[in-house]
Order: sequence, then C-alpha cells, then structure tokens
Amino acid sequence: MESTLKYLLYAISAVALITGLNVVIGGAAAVPGSLGSVEATVDNELRFFSIYWVAFGVFCFWVARNIDTQFFFIPFIALFFFLGGVGRLISTLTIGNPASILVPAMVLEFVLPVLIYWLYVKQ
Repeated sequence: MESTLKYLLYAISAVALITGLNVVIGGAAAVPGSLGSVEATVDNELRFFSIYWVAFGVFCFWVARNIDTQFFFIPFIALFFFLGGVGRLISTLTIGNPASILVPAMVLEFVLPVLIYWLYVKQ
C-alpha cells in the first residue's frame, strides 16, 4: 500500500507542477476553458496563487520520495487537496459551472484524498 501512496503522490505532484507552471507562465489565458481575457488583477492573483500550487507539487514529490520518514504529512496533503475541491465546489455553486475539463478535476479532488487517507490509515 505504501507504493500505491507513493505513486499517487508522484501523480499529484506531476499534475500540480505542470498545471501550476502553465498558469504562472501563461496566466489566465492558460486555464482550460478560458476565453483568454480577464482584468489584470485577476491574472495577477492567479499567477501569484499558482506558485503555491507549484509548491504543493514540490512538497508532494518530496514526501513521496521520502515516504518512510515523511509519512506524517500524508493526511495533511489529503486534507489540503480535498479543500481545493471544496473551493471549486463553492465557485461552481456561487458563480456557475467551469469548463468541462475542470468538473472531473473537482471530482478527483474529492475522491483521491479519501483514497489517500484510507491507504494512510491502512499502513
């Protein structure tokens, strides 16, 4: 089960690094489903917060690589990943549906943390 956890963390890391760097470099126009034009303040904030997504990816990679000694952090990774899904849900309920590719992302942000936590507890 530890290897399953390790590879889930590596997968989350890869997605966070790729998508985070994509937005840091490309801004709001790089977000799937974006129409390309947003006010400067939104683009500015999005690029700023994308660095934290990149940092989350680096952190997941570090934990996966050192899973034996950093096992303690896994529930926190699951919690914050889950809370990202909650943020998407709040946006969907208050603003409206996002691009269709982001709906499965939200589902994964609710399902994967539960799986990760379950695997963590089973260790």
